[in-house]
Amino acid sequence: MARMTTTVRHKSDPRELPSYSLAEAAHYLCIPVSTLRSWVVGRHYFLTKDKRRFFEPLIHPSQSSPYTLLSFVNLVEIHILNAIRRQHKISLNKK
Repeated sequence: MARMTTTVRHKSDPRELPSYSLAEAAHYLCIPVSTLRSWVVGRHYFLTKDKRRFFEPLIHPSQSSPYTLLSFVNLVEIHILNAIRRQHKISLNKK
């Protein structure tokens, strides 16, 4: 009888395990939850009542269903992104 296997990225590396909620990660990294959510989930915003835009997430969470959980590697990515943004004054806006 043939065995079916599924490959899950985070099972081979404990740093990739989904472990942190958005609120926990925001607290640990001293980042507003709303900022972190927009980086992980993306965001809709309105230019006018007829035009709506969406920006893609910058961080891909370790688990997104049934609820978003971040891994240790995600926290490192977020920390680096925040440092680039604040210390080097680099805007994330696409112009």
